[in-house]
Amino acid sequence: MKRMLRTYGWELLLVVLIVLAGIWSSFLSPYFLDPVNLFSSAGFFVIFALMAFGLFPIILQGEIDISLASTLAVGSVLLGKLSQLGFPLAVALPIVLIICGILGAVNGLLVAVVGLPSLAVTLGTMGAYRGIAYLFAGDAGVTTIPPAYVSLGSSWIGIVPMTVVLAIAVGIVFAVLTTSTRFGRNSYAIGNSASASRLAGVSVAATRVAAYALAGVASGLAGYVWLAQYQSARGDNADGSILFVITAVVLGGVSIKGGSGRALGVALAILLLGTIQTGMKLANIPGTSQTLVIGALLVGSIGIPRIVQIVRGRIAAPRPAPKIDVDVRREEATQESKRTA
Repeated sequence: MKRMLRTYGWELLLVVLIVLAGIWSSFLSPYFLDPVNLFSSAGFFVIFALMAFGLFPIILQGEIDISLASTLAVGSVLLGKLSQLGFPLAVALPIVLIICGILGAVNGLLVAVVGLPSLAVTLGTMGAYRGIAYLFAGDAGVTTIPPAYVSLGSSWIGIVPMTVVLAIAVGIVFAVLTTSTRFGRNSYAIGNSASASRLAGVSVAATRVAAYALAGVASGLAGYVWLAQYQSARGDNADGSILFVITAVVLGGVSIKGGSGRALGVALAILLLGTIQTGMKLANIPGTSQTLVIGALLVGSIGIPRIVQIVRGRIAAPRPAPKIDVDVRREEATQESKRTA
């Protein structure tokens, strides 16, 4: 039991917070706990979940990518354009995923091979990729999407939307990828120490490029879900969503410095954030206040583990031995010798 608490303590805390957030939301609206309403609300957060799972290996390696939403915009717009050109979905979707993967790989090459800071690189490509999306979409965006492209957004398995099933499947893929493959083991090692990993024979550059490419593919898939749900694509799709995505990964227990974290924690963090945001919408809390809450959770998820680490370090640190005055010891020795003389 103690070992489980030590290993999955953060995930168990997230479960408790999810339950508390659910109780709070159920008081705000009697319809919150309706199963159909719950799964319908979950469908709204699938796009964020796909990007968060893609970002997970990057942060696991101690890097960052804030261009994912822009990659999503490129993917959704290109997919919409290909649909209008008459491409079947089975042909258009792989093309878009490959292109989005290439966009991610460009980030990875600039970071891992050229050696540029990941924040600066992805800040630049965030604007560049967003510009590409605007160029393809134009002012009016892409509309009149064929039914085959949007059927995913209205398909259900029982009371569960197909998009939610897709997000769960992608989460499982990333969980297996980071726990049971060489790529995952290398990602943890690089996050703990890139230089030591390099000495151990790990191809740090290739692993980082692969992580960025996977994030691009996940963002392209999120672009497909966006197109299916909203039946249109614009250059500003998902603009401003990166705050939610980064918060989900870090709140899920993935260290912002890299080297630790699990896909399970990311999934639970998405569920927690979704529950909180749905509750705030039911309470008619303005969107600006919702953004404030998400930002506070991001700061707290980074700061609280650090505070706990500092407190534990001070508690575990050995106490210094009491200082002994040399003159006092000398005087005591003199007096002792006089008594024995």
